[in-house]
Amino acid sequence: MNRFKFKDLATSLTTLIFLVVGISGVMLYFKIFNGQVKELHEILGLLFVAAVVLHLVANWKPMKSYFKKKIFIRVSLIVVVISAIFIFQSANIGNDPKGLVLKSVVDAPIKSSLEVLGVDYESAKLKLTKENIQNVDANSIGDIAKANSASPFKIIAIITAK
Repeated sequence: MNRFKFKDLATSLTTLIFLVVGISGVMLYFKIFNGQVKELHEILGLLFVAAVVLHLVANWKPMKSYFKKKIFIRVSLIVVVISAIFIFQSANIGNDPKGLVLKSVVDAPIKSSLEVLGVDYESAKLKLTKENIQNVDANSIGDIAKANSASPFKIIAIITAK
């Protein structure tokens, strides 16, 4: 009977989670099942980091000598430089347009936001009241969310539900 080996577990987890994160990353890039895949990709991405740490711990002795190789150092530098370029480039672009639109809808006067969402004021008030949302006469969706310790997304979901 084979004995359970920590190294085998760490390597198996790292490999399998890498495959799922890699495939889901490609799916996100090409916008295939975007909504369904995003959460899976994010959560497994976190688990992948943990699996890699386990893999490094389990294989520390052979990894130490690998980290000293010139090729590892060169590739590491290339990855750091490319990552820095992407990070600094995206930081210089300015505000995220989606974020600006969302913030505008959340912070705008409630009647303006409802018009953008295609919902009439009385219908929105009724839906919010049915869900036990307080302060439905607030100035904005953001104010309603704050008054109820809720996410603005939750308020928008209630308002736009059929």
